[in-house]
Amino acid sequence: MAAVLGAATAAVVALPAVATASPHDSETPVTVTREKGHVLACTGTASGVEVAVDLYDNDVFGTHAAVSVRTPDDEYVRGGETGAGLFHKGRIKREFVLDSGTSGTAQTVVVSGSYVRSGPPKRVHEVYDEPFGQVVTKGWNYPLKAGVTVRTMGRQVKLTCGEAFAYKLTTWRPDSTAE
Repeated sequence: MAAVLGAATAAVVALPAVATASPHDSETPVTVTREKGHVLACTGTASGVEVAVDLYDNDVFGTHAAVSVRTPDDEYVRGGETGAGLFHKGRIKREFVLDSGTSGTAQTVVVSGSYVRSGPPKRVHEVYDEPFGQVVTKGWNYPLKAGVTVRTMGRQVKLTCGEAFAYKLTTWRPDSTAE
């Protein structure tokens, strides 16, 4: 699951919208992206069924979901892009079809719940290197309190969310097309 969030988070800084304002000291042209969205990572267990859900949406880069359901006999997984509207006005509701890793069967999973802002915003300032130069990301994370459940296999599994926040970020990346 963390791999999907990691890949999705990396995607947050990947798509271009060219601009010239930059926190960089050089005259190198930069690509600037401004995006907002949500991140939610939750797990839970009920009656021998373990569930993990990672949800990510970004108004520029799309929506991604990774869902796994484990039983003593099988594991069902689904990961990748999904339709927009995963987070909508404080509500989460989405149905996923998960494929078995061993038996070749599938299970339907309904993820539902709500979220509200919780606590003060946290400033984001990240600097890291990529092949074309230094990347700078600035903005805000807004902690969320989420109540999420999963319905699958005739069971209702209440989830605990360890990571839950909304975000607004601006990223400056050296323009790889500049010569």
